[in-house]
Amino acid sequence: MKKILLIIFTFSLYISQSQAACDFVINIGDNKEKLVAKFAEPLPIYEGLFMLPVPSPEVCPNDNLDQDIAIEYIFLGDNLAAIRMVAFNDEKNSISKKLLLMNYAKNNYGNFDTGENPQLFNDFQSWETFGNIVVYKRLLDPKGKIGEEIYISNDEYDYLLGAFFNEQEEIEDGKPAPEGQTE
Repeated sequence: MKKILLIIFTFSLYISQSQAACDFVINIGDNKEKLVAKFAEPLPIYEGLFMLPVPSPEVCPNDNLDQDIAIEYIFLGDNLAAIRMVAFNDEKNSISKKLLLMNYAKNNYGNFDTGENPQLFNDFQSWETFGNIVVYKRLLDPKGKIGEEIYISNDEYDYLLGAFFNEQEEIEDGKPAPEGQTE
């Protein structure tokens, strides 16, 4: 009986390894050095905010993700603040209709109810796992284009990103930056 259990356990480990999630190279909060060495220097978006887009097959070679799904690494200064997996749909929503990102989210973060027809799912799902916040979003805009992504961060960096973008909005609205936060 013990041999059978050992064989089943070994087999389940083998299966779970073959379905491994993307290798994002670094974790939220880590310095960008390893990522820069593997891919390139992130591009500036705003002063202090940087983004490095990478085609998903380079980061997720075993996950059957399409070339039109990008992995976007978002940095505050030199530290990784978030990872976004974004579907770049055409006017026919070809990428989202394949359900690749939805299935990736279900397989790696947890199953969720999409109704009888997953193609009609127009909502979001969130998880807290291994100290990270993960949000899967699939929403139809007024023009009929599906905005689909997976957002990964943690409490600390999600808060810092929110504060950063709130400050950017105030600057764009003509309000001065709060004291002690001038650039």
